[in-house]
Amino acid sequence: MRVGMFTYGMDGERMTGIARYAVELTRAMKQLQPDLEVILLNPYPESKHPWYREFASHPLPALKLLPAVVTLGNWQLHRAALDLELDILHDPCGIAPFLAPRGPYKRITTVHDAVPFVYPETQPLLTRLVFRTLVRSARRTADAILTVSNASAKDLSKFAGLPETKIRVTPLGVTAPPAMSLREPGEALRRLQVGPRFLLYVGALHPRKNLARVVEAFRPVRAPRPDVQLVVVGPPSWGADHVIRGLQGEAGDSSGIVLTGFVSDDDLHALYYGAQALVFPSLYEGFGLPALEAMSHGTAVITSNVSSLPEVVGDAALLVDPLSTREISQAMERVLEDASLRRQLQQAGRDRAAALSWGATAEATLRAYREVLHR
Repeated sequence: MRVGMFTYGMDGERMTGIARYAVELTRAMKQLQPDLEVILLNPYPESKHPWYREFASHPLPALKLLPAVVTLGNWQLHRAALDLELDILHDPCGIAPFLAPRGPYKRITTVHDAVPFVYPETQPLLTRLVFRTLVRSARRTADAILTVSNASAKDLSKFAGLPETKIRVTPLGVTAPPAMSLREPGEALRRLQVGPRFLLYVGALHPRKNLARVVEAFRPVRAPRPDVQLVVVGPPSWGADHVIRGLQGEAGDSSGIVLTGFVSDDDLHALYYGAQALVFPSLYEGFGLPALEAMSHGTAVITSNVSSLPEVVGDAALLVDPLSTREISQAMERVLEDASLRRQLQQAGRDRAAALSWGATAEATLRAYREVLHR
């Protein structure tokens, strides 16, 4: 089986989110099926990321930007699929640039969430247009549509009109984190100016992530606990200027809020290991990978009772109404003050994370490939 994986947005500098999904998925599929031929359809032939040296790579430098992907990309990807004699053309980015005539290969897209339909104001105009045109057209142009949770599958069917018969749920996974000595996390935390007692947020700085309420909920929690910090990890996101300005205004020694920006994988491991809890009360997630990553480290998790998050964490986290700062505050206080609860959540999280692996994601994806090839 020859699979072409389109790598738009994966230039190698910060392989997070969808990029991490594509990297881990291809590696896990190759491990499960060694004779699988994966070819990366690569807009970034200059990238130094080791992933691009693990698999064959077909350069498509004209497709670095989204306007080119949604226009020229339909034809260039079709031409590449024919020239490379692909069995499967897989777009993991949720763009579905499949308007070219059908060829002998099958077309699959992974649409990770329905955010542009549910929270359109949080997305750039071009992304909203892509979802209203190419993604909606995937009901006709794609042979299968993958998504990462049952909640996303329902929303894509409801808002985009994608037929349930074409949707396959392939939940994300997590890689077991590296073991760390007590000394190693401490060194990273000192460098990041993080103390021994802190709550952690991981994710893009985005209005949908509900950071303003997290900060508001944190203030009364910290007032009687001046040693507690809130550590915010993540890059800026489109449309989040006011969120970033607000956080920068809040940050500082007197507030207990530490902004790290994007951090290396090693530093992120140290932060997960050191945190009292991950606080992730997002308004909407297609999956919510930070919650799963935290659980794999044995970190207690506070997250939302909406969208996919209850499905991801099961009974291994404290669920809160993301619109209630009072509930978020109460959950923070419970985790900080109740060591027994914290230990219970840590163990439950490890058990939950062990059931969600990239191998399982790869197995479900390969099953979808075989299904479309044998129709």
